Amino acid sequence: MADPNPSIPKPDLHGSINHVSITVSDLPEAMKFFGPLLKFLGYTVGGIFDDNRTGGRLTININESNGTALNIWQAKAEHPFAVYEPGLHHVAFNVQRHEQVDELFALVRSLGAEILDGPGEFPFGPGGYYAFYFLGPDRLKFEIVHMPLAEQNYRRMIQALERGAR
Repeated sequence: MADPNPSIPKPDLHGSINHVSITVSDLPEAMKFFGPLLKFLGYTVGGIFDDNRTGGRLTININESNGTALNIWQAKAEHPFAVYEPGLHHVAFNVQRHEQVDELFALVRSLGAEILDGPGEFPFGPGGYYAFYFLGPDRLKFEIVHMPLAEQNYRRMIQALERGAR
């Protein structure tokens, strides 16, 4: 049977990101930055604990609304992060509304982040891409982005789910 609403995105875990893990040189200090940022983004910020399997220390931070986790680990060796070395380039977080980009810009600047670019429009997404880029603890690069098309698709998906639940 043909799908009666083929343009409505379907929620699907297949291929979605489960978690991203990053390392920092000073975990408690880094959490002074990441705690407020992640709370704003809807994450439950976990406490620092020892992982007996690896001998490492970490915090697991979960956004229960979408199932994504950002794990932050204490680095074991002294090696500064560099964006253009092999490995992680940056992590980008979606927000649901344009004004949240500006709110997070003010928050991360107040937390001492180095702003690299924006906030402003960038040519990276159909229908608009309003974002800014910054360096957090250990000069790790992050991005906050609002894509109106993604917001519209998300709202249509939620409306379709709500109609189906009635």
